[in-house]
Amino acid sequence: MDFSNYAILTDLDGTFLHHGNTVPKNIEAVEDFVANGGLFTIATGRIKETAGGLIPQLGRLINAPAVLCNGSYLYEHGARKTMMETFIEPAHAQELLDFIACYCPQAAWRVSGPKGMRTLGANGNMAQDFAMYGRAAFEVLPDLADWPLDDWYKLVFRGEGEELAQIRASFELHFAGHRLMALKSGDRLLEVFYRDCHKGTGLEKLREVCDLGARTVIACGDFENDIEMLESADIAVCPANALPRVKEVSDFVLCDSSEGLLAAVIEAIADGKLKKEG
Repeated sequence: MDFSNYAILTDLDGTFLHHGNTVPKNIEAVEDFVANGGLFTIATGRIKETAGGLIPQLGRLINAPAVLCNGSYLYEHGARKTMMETFIEPAHAQELLDFIACYCPQAAWRVSGPKGMRTLGANGNMAQDFAMYGRAAFEVLPDLADWPLDDWYKLVFRGEGEELAQIRASFELHFAGHRLMALKSGDRLLEVFYRDCHKGTGLEKLREVCDLGARTVIACGDFENDIEMLESADIAVCPANALPRVKEVSDFVLCDSSEGLLAAVIEAIADGKLKKEG
């Protein structure tokens, strides 16, 4: 089938991937989609250094810039080019450091930036990230006085449910009405970034740099940080394992991510079943 009238933008964890693992039928379906004119890319909270390691085939699968770090920038893998970056302002980065010192000094957290991830060290729950990504993925600066404040894409807290709920409640009280916001991107991840810089604005950036024109843009996501992207797409799709709030904003709820959500999306396109009413 000719897929040249379609573009797919998908989240990774819990959507294209299942528990961090590739689903073979997704890979096969996307390869066919791209080979027959479809435009395919990813939208993730991850940075380029960690997104690529999850899918060895990523370089040949995506044929449009990736929306990374929750829309903080676009990255063209073929040209290794970063585009349309949005950084947290230094004054706001300092506010975040002051917030941590006052409200959650024992929390595990890291900052994502152009050079990768920066953290105080492998303390507590941050040890999980060191084990997942490797020590080389991190710049460790134990002294906050040494930290640059002008290269932050986002801040990420890692912890258990109750701890993150307490941090989020304190954050929302302290930063009420602020440009900064906090959203969960996973059961153990709370991410802080700008209200006007999310996957939805990342999709709009993608529209600016790509000739999407008459293509129908299909977005796929499963968690809180996907909602704006789903709302900005022509057609919003989520897996059966998505959060209830995500299902509410989606036009279609398809199979569980373990069963190959992207394969189901592409099959539905081919069968003429993925059309938005009205």
